[in-house]
Amino acid sequence: MTQTTTKASAFTSIRFILKSLLYLIIGLIIGIEFTLILFNESQRCNPLLVQTSELLLTQTNKDTNSMLSLISANQTAWMDEENISSHQQTSSVVQHLFNSTRVMCWIMTHPDNHQARAVHIRNTWGRRCNIVLFMSTQADETLPSIQLPVENGPDHLWNKTKLALKYIYDHHLNDADWFLKADDDTYVVMENLRMLLYKYPADAPVYFGCKLKRQYEEEYMVGGAGYVLSKSALVKFINEAYDNGDICSDSEIDENFALGNCLRNIGVVAGDSRDEQLKERFIPVSPTHVIPEFKMEWYAREIYHSENENVTCCSDHAISFHYTTWREFYTLDYLIYSLRPFGVFADIEWKLPEKLNISDLYSVEREYFENSTQPIET
Repeated sequence: MTQTTTKASAFTSIRFILKSLLYLIIGLIIGIEFTLILFNESQRCNPLLVQTSELLLTQTNKDTNSMLSLISANQTAWMDEENISSHQQTSSVVQHLFNSTRVMCWIMTHPDNHQARAVHIRNTWGRRCNIVLFMSTQADETLPSIQLPVENGPDHLWNKTKLALKYIYDHHLNDADWFLKADDDTYVVMENLRMLLYKYPADAPVYFGCKLKRQYEEEYMVGGAGYVLSKSALVKFINEAYDNGDICSDSEIDENFALGNCLRNIGVVAGDSRDEQLKERFIPVSPTHVIPEFKMEWYAREIYHSENENVTCCSDHAISFHYTTWREFYTLDYLIYSLRPFGVFADIEWKLPEKLNISDLYSVEREYFENSTQPIET
């Protein structure tokens, strides 16, 4: 009896094991089949997903093409895809200005500031120049920078300025219509600069910037806020003043005042860059020093235009700010080119000013021009 029970128990155990193995095999078969089904479905879906992605990318490229075509491959404008639609209405006028009012930007810097400041100009507003060069005493392919044969230091800035202008004349004269000088702590809104320059002929001897005056001295453009020379002004400077010590002093230390004297002596007009409301566009200090109130006493004292001419800051179409940090470059880029308050400024109509000819330019600046045709001692 005991032997029969043992045999029955063993038989039951064997049946249980075989049954478990059968269930396991069936489960594996079902799992494999299910996996194959999913794999095949994904293979059929992948082309659809790829096609959909390509269609979306193509459409996005079509939408952005009008904005990005105006910037070369290594000079891409700061642009957020979510904000592209808000820029479409202005893209045509921006592109027209980029192509018709070509501006070369040359940045005064030195080796210690290549990575501390200059590279951040290259990454922000420098992208919107037609060409950007960094004038230094050391070559740096990452910017790129031009090595000028001059010593570093404030006492050599005038010589450095002359060498930079000579380099541009020799190598890039026909690459631009206007030539903007800025320091490596200057921020420039290139679209506003082009709007100012658009109406002036590049073959007129004129330059623009923040015009200052000092007691017993002639007016000049302060370099920190940036100044921009027409092609004609650059040609006249090199051909008539560069090697002429009687017109252009070699002993002057202040490069801004020295350049002002040189250009005045050869009949280059110091243009009025203020807007229609007589507000300044080239600001020789940072926004935090003039908004909400002036914090630089010398600015109000030395600005060229008198108080009864409504000396106020700043124009809605401000062009530049000096003494900005590299972090502020990115902040200003975001605030100007990416931030869009909902429902604000949506109805602005962008209209370019009427062009002037050379005679119109002299008419506008006649009083200054008549006083600047005779060379003065430097």
